[in-house]
Amino acid sequence: MVLLIVATILAALTPGVIRTLSHARVNRAANVVAAQFYVAQSLAGRQRKPVKLTVSPGAKTITITDAGSATRLAIRYFGSDSDFKLPSLTATPANVYILPNGMANTQVVVDVGDASYKQQVRMTRAGQIRILR
Repeated sequence: MVLLIVATILAALTPGVIRTLSHARVNRAANVVAAQFYVAQSLAGRQRKPVKLTVSPGAKTITITDAGSATRLAIRYFGSDSDFKLPSLTATPANVYILPNGMANTQVVVDVGDASYKQQVRMTRAGQIRILR
């Protein structure tokens, strides 16, 4: 009888726990995407030349490269082989140039999420970075 009660309680709590873990994973990934924007701004400022930030939805990566020489400066993985295991990572547009003063050539919006929960990370042309729900 006790095992039946414990099993019933566990069955009732399992979907909530899974949902909470999924939301935490997406929120953490959104924070890391925002951090990648800050890293790109920092690298552009340190080098005193633009860097290119590329979001690859197929590979689920964010890559920062030197805009002039195409040398890869940083890469972050968000796919199934990473800690985030995100099924969805998209950006509009996929490429953005970050200038040494922290500004960008265009606004970029990155969507991270899974089937039931999504977050948006937006970087404006002025260099402001926000996580939107």
